[in-house]
Amino acid sequence: MNNIILIIPAVIAYITILVTFLKQAIPSNHILFGVTFPAHAFEDTEIKQLQDEYKKSYLVYAGITLITLVPFLLLGRYFSLGFTYMLLWFVAFIYTSKLPFNKIHHKATTLKRDKQWYVGEKRVIRIDTKVTQLKKAQLVSPYWFLIPALLSVVPIIVALLNSDVLLKMTGIASLAMTAILFVIYSAFDKMKTKVYSENHDINAAINHAARRYWSTLWPSLAVFESINAFVAYMILTQGSSLSFTQWMIGIVMVSLLPLCSIYYVHNKIRSVEESLAETDGQSIVTDDDGYWINGSTYYNPDDQTIMVPKRVGIGTTVNLATRGGKWIQYGGIVLALVIVIPLTAFIVQSDNTAPSLTIKDDGIVSIDYPLYDYSFNLSDVKGITLEEVLPSGFRTNGTATAEYARGNFSLEKLGAAKLYVFKNSPPYITIQLNGLTVIFNDKDPGKTKALFDELTEKTPAS
Repeated sequence: MNNIILIIPAVIAYITILVTFLKQAIPSNHILFGVTFPAHAFEDTEIKQLQDEYKKSYLVYAGITLITLVPFLLLGRYFSLGFTYMLLWFVAFIYTSKLPFNKIHHKATTLKRDKQWYVGEKRVIRIDTKVTQLKKAQLVSPYWFLIPALLSVVPIIVALLNSDVLLKMTGIASLAMTAILFVIYSAFDKMKTKVYSENHDINAAINHAARRYWSTLWPSLAVFESINAFVAYMILTQGSSLSFTQWMIGIVMVSLLPLCSIYYVHNKIRSVEESLAETDGQSIVTDDDGYWINGSTYYNPDDQTIMVPKRVGIGTTVNLATRGGKWIQYGGIVLALVIVIPLTAFIVQSDNTAPSLTIKDDGIVSIDYPLYDYSFNLSDVKGITLEEVLPSGFRTNGTATAEYARGNFSLEKLGAAKLYVFKNSPPYITIQLNGLTVIFNDKDPGKTKALFDELTEKTPAS
C-alpha cells in the first residue's frame, strides 16, 4: 500500500498533539488551559466543570479527526493524491486542534477575571487602543484582483495564437471565477453593519475588522483558483490517465483549501468579536496572562527575549512582539511553503507522467522524465537483456512508490543504476553501460518487448 508511509506520520502527529492538549486539563505550575490561577482556584466547582467540558470536547474532536484519516485508505493506489491529502490534513489538523482549547481558555480567562484570581503583578490593558487600531486598518484594494485577472487573460491570449481550445477554456473559466469572487468581495464590502455593543466605537471596530479580513480572503482565493486552473490544464495536456474517481477526489481535496480559509477567517472575526464585545471598550485588569494570546502565543513588547518557554506543550516559542520572533515564525512558514509546494508539484507530476525512451537516427538513446533525463549512445552499450525480475536495492536520489521507481538507485550485484520502471509490469529492459545500469519498461509488456527488439536491432554489439 503506497500510503502507509503517509499514515504513519499522520498517526504519530495525531497522538502527539491530542496528548499534548489533553494534558492541559491537568494543572501544571499553577497554569490550567494556558491561564495562571492561585492554588485555591483549582478546588472551585466551576474550574472542575471546565475540566470535564474540556475532556469531553477533545474526545469528540479526536473521534471526528480520526474519521478524516479514512481517505488515506481510499487513496492507497494514488501516491500523489495521498501526499496532497496528507498536507491538507496536517494543516487542517494543526489549526483545528487548538479550537477546543481556545474555547475553554476563553471561558477560564473570563472566570478568572470575574473572581479576581490574579497572580503576581497586576496591570491595566486599554482596549481603546486596540479599537483605534482596528478602525484605522486599511481594507485590501479591489485592484488586487488584477493579478488573477492577468493570470487568466494570458492563457486566453496564448490560446488565440496557437488555437488551443482547452487552454482558451481554462483561461475563460479562471477569469469567470475571478469575476465571481470579485462580486463576492464587493458584496462583503457593503455588508450591513452589525451591532455588538452600546459602544459605537466597538461596533465600528469589529465591523471594520471583519471587512478587512474578508477583503483579504477573496483576492487570495482568486489567485489560488487561477493557478489551480492552469495546473489542471497542464495535467490534462500531459496525457494524464486520471480516472473519474481520481478527478473527483482531487477536486474535493483542492476545494478543502478555500473552505478551510473561509473557516479560518470566520473564526478570526469571532475572536475579535469576543475580545471586544465582552469588555464593551473598557480597560481590563490582568496579570502576565495578558501577554499570552489564547494561552499559547506570546506577545510582550516589554520583553526583548526572542525565545520563551511554552505554556502549552514542551520546548520554547517565540515572542511575536520582537522582530526576531516574527522572522522566525513567519519565515518558517514561508520556508515550509517554498519546500512543500514544489515537492508536491513534482510528486503529482511524477504520478501522472511516464518516462519515455526515444532512439534517434544517430544512435543516441534519450530517456525523458522530469529532473531525471538521461541519454547515452548505443555504441556504449556493453549488454542488453530482457529480465522478468527487478533487482533489489535502495534509492539514492529519485522517487519510489509501490507502483514505480524512477531516478538514481544502488542495486545488489549491479551497483549504480538509473531506473525508469513500473514495478508490477515486467519484463524490464536492462542495459549495461560502463559503470552504470539503466533499467526501463513500459506499463504495457507488449510495448516493452517491442522496444527491446528495436534496441537490440540497433545496438552495434548485437
